[in-house]
Amino acid sequence: MIGISFYLQDPDASNQIIRAANLGVGRAFTSLHIPEEKGELVGRMCELLKLAQTLGVDIHADVSLKTLDHLGIAEFTDLAPLGVKGIRLDDGFDMDTITALSKVFSLSLNASTLNEEELLAILESGIKPQSLIAWHNFYPRPETGLVEAFFHEQNRMFKKHGLPIYAFIPGSGSKRGPLHAGLPTLEKHRFMNPYAAGVDLLSHVDAVFVGDQGTEGNLLQNLSSYESLNILSVRMESERLPSGSYKLRPDVSRDVFRLQNTRVTASVEPNHTVGRSLGAITMDNDEYGRYRGEIQICKRDLQADHRVNVIGRVVEEDLPLLAFLKPCHSLVLVNEGRK
Repeated sequence: MIGISFYLQDPDASNQIIRAANLGVGRAFTSLHIPEEKGELVGRMCELLKLAQTLGVDIHADVSLKTLDHLGIAEFTDLAPLGVKGIRLDDGFDMDTITALSKVFSLSLNASTLNEEELLAILESGIKPQSLIAWHNFYPRPETGLVEAFFHEQNRMFKKHGLPIYAFIPGSGSKRGPLHAGLPTLEKHRFMNPYAAGVDLLSHVDAVFVGDQGTEGNLLQNLSSYESLNILSVRMESERLPSGSYKLRPDVSRDVFRLQNTRVTASVEPNHTVGRSLGAITMDNDEYGRYRGEIQICKRDLQADHRVNVIGRVVEEDLPLLAFLKPCHSLVLVNEGRK
């Protein structure tokens, strides 16, 4: 599952919601208690929530005990008619309040801070597990995002009790202020290609939300294609190889990814038979006989081979995506220019 985030003071929030809905993204996160929000909050909130509701985008809102005063509303249940389907609870809510809210909303627990004793107390209170989501924090300040080992440890706990797990990746393009350093759950994703971060998270969680408002480029389309169709999109530079769709072989080679059905009978003369680095795209030439024309992507640095032409390379920012290529996966190579 893929989702976006929007914020009340972002002047482009309406367009973000519309664009996501047009791409088939049906879930969005927003925060209704962060201190940076100012101005005519109530009117702006109603406008954006109603827009999302009209477009069929389910809203999950981050709330705290201060949210009611912050937004000038009487009860949390006042958010339901505005299209809020779920709320993510900050610290400080007592069990009676949590139980009452679970009858109106899908409840997202703080997956980054909750321990098993606290989780069991919630489950033993009578709240149905199917109304709960384990949702990790995002971390605006560099160096404060979660370490992988702790992230996986927390996830194992929630999986044991049958809760779906959600987490955040940084946005592409515009980043949320005041720090503008991305809003990831995992620190290792902060300055990574957001698409690669999303693909990474999809192997560990049930839903990936873009934490920043920015989803420029093809981030949402690419993540949706990967999640639903196992199609990975990778940018490359090549003078010879056009953009196109390929499929990986079912067997796994140690040194290279081999693209199926790329061999040719026409002559491929030796050319640019230089050393091959990680991400190099190659084509076997006439000297390799029946392998002539086979296209490969290098998994590691390899020596020059007079039988192998180097015809391009994966762009630097997309190199982390190679780690997620699997046998029989479809691969879309997007040519961004000359190598």
